[in-house]
Amino acid sequence: MKRFFISLLIFFGFVVLFFLLFLGYIFLKYRTWEKDFNSNIKQEYVIEKEGIKSKEFNEKISKFSLSLEETAYLELDVQDIGGIIFSVLDSYVNENLKIEDMYILPSNSKWLVYVKIKYQDFSGWISTDINKDEVMSAQVYISDIWVGPFQISNINSNLVNTINNGIGDSIVTLNENGLVGRYIENIELTDDSVVLKGSRY
Repeated sequence: MKRFFISLLIFFGFVVLFFLLFLGYIFLKYRTWEKDFNSNIKQEYVIEKEGIKSKEFNEKISKFSLSLEETAYLELDVQDIGGIIFSVLDSYVNENLKIEDMYILPSNSKWLVYVKIKYQDFSGWISTDINKDEVMSAQVYISDIWVGPFQISNINSNLVNTINNGIGDSIVTLNENGLVGRYIENIELTDDSVVLKGSRY
């Protein structure tokens, strides 16, 4: 019986050791990724929290909504889009969470969005992609979610589906309620902006 308990203690000791080594591996891999990520950040794509409240942004929306043209285009740059995303996310986080930073890396048909979230004394980068197929539609979608270098969308694919359904429902609501004064026909992701094509109701 004594040997059994000794063997059991040794087994649990190995399990605890393996778990601690695994946590150490995750920590070191994340820190290495974060160091490399921070060294490659382009400052022009770091998002200012107040970007959505800028006078220029409001003028763009007003011009798009009030245009007398049958079809109008609204071009929003990285700071405009980042300000919108920042404000939406900030309205959903609770008092224990804080959005510290946001960074967007644009490219044709695919944008990468990075958000640094702080919880008490811990903080980390969460990222996702925003994609647009080469078809005429207002539908955009995500395909992956990452925490630092670790892909979590493979662990919980329902999370990606839930977010994509939310994006789709938001666009439908936007069009049905005429929140920008026009029916959004197409969304295009370019190397430096998001272009919305809207027609009059």
